[in-house]
Parts: sequence; structure tokens; C-alpha cells
Amino acid sequence: MQFQVPQNIDLEDKIVGPLTLIQFLYLLAGGLIDYLLLIFIGMKVIFWILAVPIGLFALALAFLKIQDQPLSSFVKAGLVYFSRPRMRYWQRKGFIAEAIFAKPKKVAPKIVLPKRKIEKKRAGKISPNAGHTSDTPIINVQFYNLQSIINEIIFKHPLKIENSMKIVNC
Repeated sequence: MQFQVPQNIDLEDKIVGPLTLIQFLYLLAGGLIDYLLLIFIGMKVIFWILAVPIGLFALALAFLKIQDQPLSSFVKAGLVYFSRPRMRYWQRKGFIAEAIFAKPKKVAPKIVLPKRKIEKKRAGKISPNAGHTSDTPIINVQFYNLQSIINEIIFKHPLKIENSMKIVNC
């Protein structure tokens, strides 16, 4: 047994030809205001000055969409914005206004650490050819000693050496 699944349920129903009810009412209101202006003013220049913007505004309300929102939602948001006060004042009953001055924030002085001197014992651990006088370089470096020296002198927290050269925090 097959059932019909309704589709396009988010579209408004077309009531009058290709127009929805809201669009038809906007155009009807704009046309009615223009017609009343014609009856009361006649075919003078002032009629055209008033009728053309009113007709264009009715057309824009009926058909113009900005970011998939109808123009009427922007008009409503603008009216709400202009009808509310911009600044809000808090008034507490029985409150006497006094000048309140904030204390200046204390800025911590910049700490400059003194340079450390490395003893000859540690220098041998950092650089294996310290005190080596021949021209042939010493290639064998023990990385676990280098790690302990770096931890002790600079970082003061445990580190892990990966791939024998990259230092990563634990």
C-alpha cells in the first residue's frame, strides 16, 4: 500500500492567482491608499509625489526578500528599534549618587631572571667535547644526560624527548 507524502509544505498557499494572501493584502492596501489619494487630491503633481513611493513600498512589501526574509520582518524590527529608548537608566529608590573611583590596577613588575653560570661538571654533561683539545669532533652524545640537564636548568618540570631531538611537554 503506497501513501502520498506531502512535499513543499513550507510554501505558502497561492490564494489569488500567483499571489499569497499576505502579498495580495499588501498590494490591496497600497492600491487603496493610492486610490484614496487620487480621489481627494486629484491628478496633480502632489498626487504623483505621494502615490509613487506608496506603490513602490507596497510592491516591495509584497515581493522583496532579503536573505530569505520578507521585507515586512525588517520593517517590524526597525519600528521596534526606533520605538524603544536607546539608553537605559537604572534608578534605585533611596539611592544617593556618589562618585565612585576605581583603584588603579597593580601591574606586576616584569621579572628578569639572572643568567646562570654553568659549572665545569655540568659543562661536560652539556657538551661532551668540553675540554677536548683534538681537532676530531666527538660524535657520541648521550641524550638522556642532556634531557636531565635541560630539565634541571631551564624548564624545572619533566619533559619527554621524542625522536632523540624533539622536546615535548608531558
